[in-house]
Amino acid sequence: MIVPREGAFTKAEGESAWEVRLRCGRPMQMTGPFGVKDGSFPLTRESVQLAAQALAGRSPARFEDALREGYMPLPGGHRMGVCGHMTKGGLYVFSSLCVRMAHEIKDAAREVYPLTEGKNVLILGRPGSGKTTLLRDLVRRTAENRQVALTDTRGEIAACYQGVPQLDIGPRCDVMTGGRKEDVMLCMLRAMSPEVMAADEIGSPGDALALSQMQRCGVNILTTAHAASLEEARQRRALAPLFDEGIFHLCILLSAPGEKPRILPLCGG
Repeated sequence: MIVPREGAFTKAEGESAWEVRLRCGRPMQMTGPFGVKDGSFPLTRESVQLAAQALAGRSPARFEDALREGYMPLPGGHRMGVCGHMTKGGLYVFSSLCVRMAHEIKDAAREVYPLTEGKNVLILGRPGSGKTTLLRDLVRRTAENRQVALTDTRGEIAACYQGVPQLDIGPRCDVMTGGRKEDVMLCMLRAMSPEVMAADEIGSPGDALALSQMQRCGVNILTTAHAASLEEARQRRALAPLFDEGIFHLCILLSAPGEKPRILPLCGG
């Protein structure tokens, strides 16, 4: 990871961290199994800008579409959230960066997978709670015996390089990156004849409509959404119709990485 040098963090902390935040005028902040830890000196605007350019491969402009949504995908399935001044062209003068590291944990779904077979599953949790990590391992395990279509528009699940997954998503999984999530899901439904459709971070009415069509076509669903509780998820405009239709059989609620998930059966089951 290319970040300003900071002696306050040990090598082990750097290797185990799941989030690094860089802010102009503030010390670097690192979060991991050790908790939240601050660096020893404030960062300059120049160092934050240089870090963003280095992480983006010297050319943030190639991520113009993603930058309009406030992030840049990084090699290895990592993602960098950005804040600052957005120009008319959609590019930023960066003042804050939030680098979230992808963690491939192949035991993440060991306990919950037997409960998910043949079901439509919604994984809920706050940002950073481990939703994508759990989804990745569910996809890997499911794709050992079923045909899975993975909609990975932000490249965080499979960490594709030139279209080829760099992380283990199972032997019977096809993945598509880029594009709008709802369009990619419908494209894969038509083209790949999946038994299971997997997608991360459902958040728009169009996403919900695409999932409804999966259900009508007999395709099982594995997906995630931002919400701290089942009640909060039910109140979200994009998710409410899916709950009304009884599409989901099971909800997995995550509170924090490493903590035991709550399994909530739903009326669809």
